[in-house]
Amino acid sequence: MKTKCLNYFINILLITVVCNFILSCSNPKRTALQRLKSMDKSQLDSIKDAVLRSYRDTIKVDSTEIADNGDTVSIKFRHYCSYDNKISVPQEYLDVYGISEFQTHNFISEIEFKINSRMIYKGAITKSDFSKSVSMRLKKYGVLYYTPDLSISGKRLSIDYNINIPLSGEGWGYTISIDSTGKKITGSLD
Repeated sequence: MKTKCLNYFINILLITVVCNFILSCSNPKRTALQRLKSMDKSQLDSIKDAVLRSYRDTIKVDSTEIADNGDTVSIKFRHYCSYDNKISVPQEYLDVYGISEFQTHNFISEIEFKINSRMIYKGAITKSDFSKSVSMRLKKYGVLYYTPDLSISGKRLSIDYNINIPLSGEGWGYTISIDSTGKKITGSLD
């Protein structure tokens, strides 16, 4: 499982680092599109390959631990590609890659969160869970990538995500927490 997690992490790292860090190093005031246009073909190919590899990667976490207060906390987590073909990457990014069309997919996280064998939350997390925080552009073109950062603090489960437009470098970090009552609380990462 650690190898699978590591491979997934490397793919997401390539997507986010290449699209965000490398692109923003030259001039942080430049747009994602301007930064992409300054890249050479091998850099663009690396981004495209990382996006395509991310479809095949399913990340799974199955963990039980004893909290400081003695509670037994169990988490089953699965993040995967839906293969729904529901997102078309905007043409301005495709032009940089020299392609005319790129259909991509939504990603979903399924979670079971238990405290002392009592089910706190069982359900899915999708991009729509962040609808109050996400820009209209990311709602329409963005996909939900697990970063991967999943943590437990007290009786709260927190998961960090990146919602970005594949191939673009345009996106933002978000977090979702599930409290001991099963309530989901979302926010952006600053």
